[in-house]
Amino acid sequence: MNAMTGNPEDGSGDGDEPEIILLGIERSSYYLYKGEDHINQLLIAEGTFPSPILVMEFDSIIDAKIALGSGFSIVKCWAIHPAIVERLRSNKHLIESDT
Repeated sequence: MNAMTGNPEDGSGDGDEPEIILLGIERSSYYLYKGEDHINQLLIAEGTFPSPILVMEFDSIIDAKIALGSGFSIVKCWAIHPAIVERLRSNKHLIESDT
């Protein structure tokens, strides 16, 4: 998948890109962009999931839409509670990228 164009590939083996990608909006709201197959394990404290997880940070939803393309809609993404993101961060599962 090319995270910047929003075109996910099917299955694993996408090269160097993590299997799970979160979008951070204004460093306060987080959404699952890629990796829906792993959402249940991601949400529970003892879950096992592919790591690391990429967090692509955007200043606004408009910035995310510009970067990810006109077909991108945040309403199609699962919201992830900030406390879960903080747990993942403290457990060193995240790669955070400002876009």
